[in-house]
Amino acid sequence: MNVLLVNPSYGIQAYPATVSLGLLSIASFLKERGVHVRLYDRNVEKTSLEKVMQAFAPDAVGVSVITMVHIDDAAAVSRRVRARGIPVVWGGHMASIVPEMVLREGCADYVAVGEGEITFYELLQAIEAKRGIEQVNGIVCLDAAGHVQRTPERAFANLVDFSVIDWSFIDPENYFASHFCCKKMIHLYGSKGCPERCAFCFNEGFHHCKYRRRPNEYVIREIQALAAEHDFDGVYFIDESFGMHKGEMYDLCDRLRALNLGIVWGCQTRLGHLTLEDLQYMYDSGLRWMFFGVESGSPEMIERIHKKIDLTKIDREFRECKEIGISATCGIIIGYPDETEEQLRQTVQLMLRLDTALFQISTFIPIPGSELYNELVENGRLAPFQTLREWSGYGAATIHGVVANYSNVPTRDLHVIQGFFQWQRFFSTNGIAKNTKAYKVVLASIRSEGKRGFLYMCRDVLVSAKIFLTVVWYTFAYPGVRKKYGLTLLRNRKRRA
Repeated sequence: MNVLLVNPSYGIQAYPATVSLGLLSIASFLKERGVHVRLYDRNVEKTSLEKVMQAFAPDAVGVSVITMVHIDDAAAVSRRVRARGIPVVWGGHMASIVPEMVLREGCADYVAVGEGEITFYELLQAIEAKRGIEQVNGIVCLDAAGHVQRTPERAFANLVDFSVIDWSFIDPENYFASHFCCKKMIHLYGSKGCPERCAFCFNEGFHHCKYRRRPNEYVIREIQALAAEHDFDGVYFIDESFGMHKGEMYDLCDRLRALNLGIVWGCQTRLGHLTLEDLQYMYDSGLRWMFFGVESGSPEMIERIHKKIDLTKIDREFRECKEIGISATCGIIIGYPDETEEQLRQTVQLMLRLDTALFQISTFIPIPGSELYNELVENGRLAPFQTLREWSGYGAATIHGVVANYSNVPTRDLHVIQGFFQWQRFFSTNGIAKNTKAYKVVLASIRSEGKRGFLYMCRDVLVSAKIFLTVVWYTFAYPGVRKKYGLTLLRNRKRRA
């Protein structure tokens, strides 16, 4: 059976393309079971869908729809495939949230809800045998009368039963990127899920707050396979909460050190989880950057979003990282529902105080499936979208600014604060983080798009120019707003020098 797995284009982005690890995992799982698989990433490949279909002749097509920005291209691809009489299966976070909408708009024949490896394989077996899907858990489809048919939810698998990722499905060179003190970094993962219940996150609805580890042996084998074919020097573990099981984390550090490949790495983890000894051990195995999802500098807001971190420890943890040689970066969200100017000011003061110029600062987005999204809907402040077109438009808007302001802070203030810290990052003088300067990220994105053709590169240049001018405008056009929040450009340049 020939199966085409499609990673839809996510349109215009200010970052280079990243590996679709979910599709790679599914492709590897299917290949081990005798399925002939082709992975088609529309973010990096020049080949048209028509040529891929003609050359590969798939019997079924799987489409990964992770976020709202994937919807438009996913729908366009799917309708062209279905017009040929080929069954289409949607999967991923976004598809799992609105499966009925996907089916009723004619975008797919089936939606695989939740984790896709086993579900998709069993569905393919049913399709090939021309039998019903009643015995395949985790599927939503329409019956002959057009009624929604949903099979029981699939229990989470033991990740030891999944496959080691087979890199032969892609060209990793398309995904290497500069990051911190490495020039060819690629993403990997060692676990799925997160045990916490942050109110702004989809984790509770999708992962049910379950944290599951992959065997460290799998991760090491994937790194070795990459190293055998490619000259790369960095790995970013994109686990939602790296190192929750410390024994397994120490074992991974030992294995990374034993490889002796000169590879540095980074991860995302929870503030307050790691000790000074943990950080030093990780550094000795190659850790050079760490991302903390702090989210707010207001104790009241931290409690409101169920973050469960102690803000009094953040200065110590960032200081310890710096002393060891680890670049600590920080994720911040502004504009939460009902957030006040005073609460926002506390967040800004925290960002000014921390010894880093590297913040991932974003405005609040009500993510479907999250607690805050549900509250906004229940209180009549947000009308649920009725069509995929509305969902996709919402996703596109998130790239360029504030979608909707549910806080008690003027929208202009949110733009100014976000612009200010983006400007700081653009001219960051933090030596160890020189490869994360915003202009280098933008140039890497333009080069990535340039591989797909001149028109794609021109598009990214124009969009990047627009984003840059927007940042400049909000950074310099509203000195009164900057003053209100203590954002003084000269002082911060001196402080960060």
